Amino acid sequence: MTLREFVRDQIRAIHAALQAGSPPPVGEYDAAQLKECQRRATAQVGATRFLPDAIVLEFVFQDASLGPAVLSVRITAPEPIVYMPVPDWVIEDVWQGDVTGSFRFRSEAEQLLEKFRELVLTERNRAFFEKADLPKRRD
Repeated sequence: MTLREFVRDQIRAIHAALQAGSPPPVGEYDAAQLKECQRRATAQVGATRFLPDAIVLEFVFQDASLGPAVLSVRITAPEPIVYMPVPDWVIEDVWQGDVTGSFRFRSEAEQLLEKFRELVLTERNRAFFEKADLPKRRD
């Protein structure tokens, strides 16, 4: 199962439970915040945040007189999550929205792949989770 599929399944299960007035069937959440959210209309799916060891799903509850409330549900990931930045060689070769790739000497390609491996599979990857401007998913 991919991370995207895992997140999709968790969102569906939690959203269905919230729509039925039940608590999330998985994950950790603030029970007091859930009660506050349940005072409002039905839940809408909000943002998804990724951490190295968990996924945080947000569900937004709206009410005209009470205003919005957000319930965050933290789900432990079944395996470590890594951020895969777009490699330098891809960024250099985007033309009018098309990602085309590039030609390289083998030695240069090996250096680029090693640099990418270090960004993804070492402790250096944790720095990406601390950046506030990382993309968030709404699957």
